[in-house]
Amino acid sequence: MNRAKKIIIAAGCAAAVAGGGTFGLMQYKKSRSEKITVDVVPLSLLAEPAEMYDYGTMPTEGVVDSANVQRVTLDTEKLVKEVFVKEGQSVRKGDVILEYDMTVVELQLAQKENQVTLTEQNIKRANRELEALRRARPVEDLPDEPDYPDDPYYPDYPDFPDEPDFPDEPEEPVRTVDEVTGAIRAESGSGAPNDPYIINCNLRTLIRKQFRMALAGSGRFAELHVYDENSVFLYKWIVSGEGYDPAQAEDWHVTDGLLIDGETGTVSIDPNAKMQGQLSFTVPQAQDAPDEWLPGDEITGNGPGDDESFRADAFGGTDFYGGDTGAAFGGGDNTGTDSYDYIYTRKDLAERITEKQNEIKELNLDLREARLALETAKKQKTDGRVVAEIDGTVKKIGTAAGEEASDSGEQDDYDPYAEPDPDDGAFAVIEGKGSKEVTFTVSELRLSQYAAGTELTVMSYETGSVCSAEVTSIDDTPVSYGGAWGSNPNSSAYRVHAALLDGKDFSLNEWVSVSSDASVSADDSKSGSVYLPIHYVRQEGGDYYVMKQGDDGRLVKQYVRAGKIMWGSMLEITGGLDMRDKICFPFGKNVREGVKTNETTEILYPQY
Repeated sequence: MNRAKKIIIAAGCAAAVAGGGTFGLMQYKKSRSEKITVDVVPLSLLAEPAEMYDYGTMPTEGVVDSANVQRVTLDTEKLVKEVFVKEGQSVRKGDVILEYDMTVVELQLAQKENQVTLTEQNIKRANRELEALRRARPVEDLPDEPDYPDDPYYPDYPDFPDEPDFPDEPEEPVRTVDEVTGAIRAESGSGAPNDPYIINCNLRTLIRKQFRMALAGSGRFAELHVYDENSVFLYKWIVSGEGYDPAQAEDWHVTDGLLIDGETGTVSIDPNAKMQGQLSFTVPQAQDAPDEWLPGDEITGNGPGDDESFRADAFGGTDFYGGDTGAAFGGGDNTGTDSYDYIYTRKDLAERITEKQNEIKELNLDLREARLALETAKKQKTDGRVVAEIDGTVKKIGTAAGEEASDSGEQDDYDPYAEPDPDDGAFAVIEGKGSKEVTFTVSELRLSQYAAGTELTVMSYETGSVCSAEVTSIDDTPVSYGGAWGSNPNSSAYRVHAALLDGKDFSLNEWVSVSSDASVSADDSKSGSVYLPIHYVRQEGGDYYVMKQGDDGRLVKQYVRAGKIMWGSMLEITGGLDMRDKICFPFGKNVREGVKTNETTEILYPQY
């Protein structure tokens, strides 16, 4: 019993020690935390009224211009062939101002027509290949060869001695060609990787560059079998058009790149020579020659160097037999129902069919784009003349291509800080008689304040004359892509046009002040909103918050409503704060809710 009491007392002491240790650690942390303070600054020292950043009612500068003006901007894809007017010349509506050189346009039109034709041909080829793949029978359906046993009733006895031994019938010599051109007909084969064109050659055979170009244009394959004068097979060249650059094609002989021993007939590769294909010594199987074929037959007029007839014959022309020579290189339908039979498995066939269908979809998209480009090019093919649309005086005119521009000396007065002139980007400017307008630029953030019909007040800097104006339009293209002074640095500026309601006291090119009392609506009122240094506000996802002093003198998180960013450094706060609040610089390891605060007037800034 006494031993049990001792154990209970010991356990109690251990628990007390452990509890006391945990309590002591918590008290230590709490005591240390109580010593940490964070400085807070009165919001009134940081905040600036929104009215200070509202430039909607501040006047802007503009210039008086003619409201009846024609500006001609050049087509960047065309060259000016001739200019028919001079600066200061009077013109009437319909007079020719300039004429474009249409040679480039006509060439582009021809290229786009060729692109449409080529894409249509590629779609036809792809559709033929797709149908051949769909009709193909897979390897799994390949029938077994029957195993015929030897006939026991008719054994193969040797010739009797008394019977004459008739000599074997001599084999027919291999028919070879001396020249391989783009329109030659192969002994056999469809040009597929597993069924290449077979062409028999001799040691004198010349391979024309048109043949390689035809293979490259259709992506086909060929084997050039080389025989000696006794029809003995020597070697073969395996030539592929897939991925081959037609510009590298050249004439070559089947013996190029090889060393042939005249006595033994041994063939070896010259390591210093250029190889035109893959060399192989595998003996080919016997092939049946096509009907009505004679060695050396080729398309009349398709001789070496005749590129035009080569293109016509190798890609869809007609030979003197009436057949489609383009079929030899993918131009005709020579696939047949057995072209892909027993070559691919069912899975491979399904994958190739899907690939071919995707290829056809892409080709159809290419065709749609090519036709659209062709229609656009057709619309641009005009007589190339630009005429005056109004009666007036030529204020500005450029020079034709190749002519030197006249030096007016205006570069001496160039001001890099001046507002951009609306005539700067125009090749020709014709100024007509009639009403006047004022043009000025505004930030895109203020465009809503200058909708069509908005009334403005215009004052001349030179004479002090004042009149009213009415906004007529805003250009679609910005004149600058950076914020102006006092605006968001990410915003652009647009040119606004306003008609002078009584412009008799204003002269053209006169600088004026433009203002509007109605540019700020009730919805845009900034009453109650302030601007804070953006580094005193933190962002959390799409929300903004500050760390402020709570009622108990400790930091609390306060979410706020944010508005515009000015100059990249001031953030508009439209709600969530009171001018009596005190906030801290919300960065640092000690800035967290519950920390005690210390009031100060020192404003902190981030260190860069």
